[in-house]
Amino acid sequence: MPGWVEIRGIAWSGRGKIEKVEVSTDAGKTWQDARLQDPVLSKAHTYFRHLWQWDGSPTEILSRAVDETGYVQPTLRQLAEARGTAMGGYHMNPITSWQIKTDGSTLFKPE
Repeated sequence: MPGWVEIRGIAWSGRGKIEKVEVSTDAGKTWQDARLQDPVLSKAHTYFRHLWQWDGSPTEILSRAVDETGYVQPTLRQLAEARGTAMGGYHMNPITSWQIKTDGSTLFKPE
């Protein structure tokens, strides 16, 4: 199962255009730029993709968006610090991770 994997997703910002999306394949230790798919429009969903060579080791993958205002998608902790813990579900956009196991199974991992 190890080999090349395409990581894909959708980014969005209510503040403007997505400038870049970064992907981490090592639980947030390092980040690489993903490729954005045109068209990239203001306040619209933007598709991204990143090609990753998985070595078969367990890990976590994450992505975060940065918009044209410089806003970086926050972690859940950062959102709670900014909005309080009773923030509801509206615009809940924290960085989340996906656990990758050695057998290739993938599990959503909320913070």
